[in-house]
Amino acid sequence: MSILAFNLSLTHTGLNTHPSPLRRSPLAISVALALFAFTSVSAQAAPLLAETNGDMPDDAAMPSTRLDPIVVTATRSERALSDAPVALQVLSRQQLDDNHAHTLKEALALLPNVYLREVHGKTGYEVSMQGFTGDQVLVLIDGLPITASTGSTVNLNQYMNMDIEQIEVVQGAASAQFGSAAMGGVINIITKPIGAATGHITTEIASNGRQNPSGKKLDANKRYVEASVEGALDKNQRFHARLSGSYLDNDGLSLDHEAWPRLKDASEQSQISARFSYRPDGKGISNNNSDNDSRMVKNAQYWLEASHYKEDDVSRFNYYVAPRYLAQQRDEHISKQRFSIGARADIAPHVDDRSKTYRLSAQALHEEYQSESNTKTQQAITSARDTEISTTLAQAQLDLPELLLSDKHLHLIQVGGQVQQDKLSQTKNQVSELISDDVSRDVGELYLQDDWLIGDNWEVLSGIRYQNDEDFGGHTAPKVSLKYNHLDASGRDHVFRSSIGGGYRVPNLKERYYVFDHSNLGYKVMGNPDLQPETSTSYQIGYQGQLSDTMNLTVNGFYNEIDDLIQTDEDNASFEGNIAIYKYMNVDSAKTYGGDIGLDWQVDERAKLQASYAYLKTHNNVTDTELTYKPNHKAMLALDYQINDKLQLIPRLNYESKQLISTSEQAYSPSWWTLDSKLNYDATANLSLYAAINNIFDVQRDVTDTSDYRPIDNREWLLGASYHW
Repeated sequence: MSILAFNLSLTHTGLNTHPSPLRRSPLAISVALALFAFTSVSAQAAPLLAETNGDMPDDAAMPSTRLDPIVVTATRSERALSDAPVALQVLSRQQLDDNHAHTLKEALALLPNVYLREVHGKTGYEVSMQGFTGDQVLVLIDGLPITASTGSTVNLNQYMNMDIEQIEVVQGAASAQFGSAAMGGVINIITKPIGAATGHITTEIASNGRQNPSGKKLDANKRYVEASVEGALDKNQRFHARLSGSYLDNDGLSLDHEAWPRLKDASEQSQISARFSYRPDGKGISNNNSDNDSRMVKNAQYWLEASHYKEDDVSRFNYYVAPRYLAQQRDEHISKQRFSIGARADIAPHVDDRSKTYRLSAQALHEEYQSESNTKTQQAITSARDTEISTTLAQAQLDLPELLLSDKHLHLIQVGGQVQQDKLSQTKNQVSELISDDVSRDVGELYLQDDWLIGDNWEVLSGIRYQNDEDFGGHTAPKVSLKYNHLDASGRDHVFRSSIGGGYRVPNLKERYYVFDHSNLGYKVMGNPDLQPETSTSYQIGYQGQLSDTMNLTVNGFYNEIDDLIQTDEDNASFEGNIAIYKYMNVDSAKTYGGDIGLDWQVDERAKLQASYAYLKTHNNVTDTELTYKPNHKAMLALDYQINDKLQLIPRLNYESKQLISTSEQAYSPSWWTLDSKLNYDATANLSLYAAINNIFDVQRDVTDTSDYRPIDNREWLLGASYHW
C-alpha cells in the first residue's frame, strides 16, 4: 500500500472479514488433492531411490545447504562462492526456513544492503540497491526474467519461495552479463533441483492484535499453507517431477474498525507450479568427464516448468471531493502464467580427445500477466483498468573448452545470445491508455565473456554485450572484474575484488507509449518512443577474509555515475488549450556512492552473531539535491542461537535512517528501529514447530503524516508447523 499524494486525504486499505481459505478457494482444494495423488506415486518409488541416493543425476545431486555453495550468477557458470570473481550475496534455503520467509520480499529483507519500498499505487514492494530503483534492478528465476507487474518494476510480493534453493544477489552494473535493467544489479532466484522421493507441508497463522480488521485481537489475520512432493518417476531415474503449491491470505490492517478506510490492503495469493525433468543417462551411466568416456554428447538434461499465480487485492480509502470525503474501494484481480523450457549438454566433438568439452545450454520463456482493477465510489464502478503484459524470450549459451596457454594462464570463454519480445495493452473504461491499442518491442542481444585465470591467485573476468532494439538501435555494455586471492601464514583466505562496468536500462513500454491523462487536473503525461536508454558507469571494490578461525569480515565500496535518467520533463511543457502536455525525456543525471561492512562471528558451537552496516549517499546532478526514498544508513544485528539440539532462537535488530521524501518541501520520513524474534523447534525428525514475534517494539508509521514511510505493519504474533517426509 502507498500513501497517495494527489491532494487527497489519507489512504487506508483493507477488508472486514475473510471466509476460510479452503472454503473460499477452489484452487487451494485442487492443489491439496493433486499433491495427495502425487504423494502416493512418489512413495512407491521411494524404495528404488533409497538404494541409489549416492548416484543422483545432476538435477538431483545438489545438496540444499553447503559451507561454500555453488553459484551461477557471478559468471553465468557454476563456481564456488569463495571463488567467484564478482562480489555476491547468497540467501540459502535454510536461512529462508529459519526466518519464515515465504515471499521474495520477506527474503530480501534479510539482507542489510538491500532496500525495500512499497510500489506506488499497488499492493506490494519493489527493491532498491546502491541507490538504483526497482526498474533498474533485474530480477530473474533461473536466469530468466520476471515480468514487471507495473510494466517496469517487479513486485516482490508476487513470488512465493516454496521451490527456492537459494537467492543470489550481485550489486552494481551487470548489464554486460544480463542486459537491460541490470544497472543496479541482479537478483537471481535459483530453484531447487528435484531430489529423492520427498514431500512437505507447512502451515502458519498470524495475528496483528488490535489492528485485525475483524476487531478481534486473537483472530488469525494471516493464514499461509504450502506443500510439495517430488521424486523420480522410473527406477532408472531418467524422469523426475515436482508439484508444489502455496496459499497466502492476509486480511490487511485497520486502525479504526468502525471507519471505512483500511491502513493496509487485504490480499489473497495462490501459486502452483510443476516441473518435469528428463536425463537420458539416468543412473546407469557414469556422469564423470573422464578421458575413457567415448560419447560425444553426455550429461544431457531437459526440463519443463509451468506455474500459475493468482492474487486478489482490496483497497479501501477516502477520496476528497469538495466539500466532503467519498468512500472508495479498489478491487484488483491479478493472474500470471509462466512457462519455461530448457536443455543443456556437454559436447565432445573431437574423437581423438574427448576431454575438450563444450557445454551448450538453451532456455525459452513465455510469461503472461493480467490485471483487472476496478475502483468503486459508493459501490458504483467509476474506473475500470485492464492491463495485459507478456514476455517471450529465447536464449542460448556456449561454454568453450578450457584454453590453456601456459601453466599459469587459463581462459574460460563463453558466448551467447538472446531474443526477446515484450507486449503491453492497457485500457481504462475500455479506452486505450497507450498511443496505440497494443504496443510491443523486439530486442536481440549477443554477449562474449572471458574468464582469465592467472596462476593460483589472480583472475580477470571481462565481458561485453551488444543489444539491438527496434526503437533506438544498438547499445554496447562492457565490464571488467579483477580478483586476487591471498593465503596468509595461518592458512586463512583473503579475497580482494574490484570491477568497472557499464550498465543500461532500455525504456519500458509505458515510458515509450503510455498516455497518463489527468485533463481534469489540467495536465497529461505522454510517452516518448524516441527515448534513449539510461546508462551508468559502476565502480566496485571489496574485501572478504577470515580474521580468525571463528570470524569473517566483508567490506564493499561502490561509486555509480548515472546518465540519461528518464523523467517527466516539467520545464518544457506544451499546451492544448488549458491542458499542459508533458513528455518523458532523458533529462537527469545522478551519482550514488557508499559501502557496507559485515561481520560473521561464530561465538561458540551454539551461537553465531552477524552484524552489518550499509551507507548510501545520492546526488541529483541537475537539481543539486539528494535522490528521494534513499536512506543514508541501514544496520542489522542478528543472533543465531542453538539453545539445545532441538530449539533455535533468532533475534534480529534492524535500523534504517531518515530519508528524503519531497525535495520541494524538504520533507523526511523518520528513522526507525525494529526487533524480530524467531523460535524454531524440531519436535521429531519430520515435524518442526515455530513461533515468532515480529516488530516487537511495535514501530509503525504515523498515518496522519504523508511523509512517514516507516513500516506499515504493527506487532505480529505468529505460529507455524512444518512436516517433511
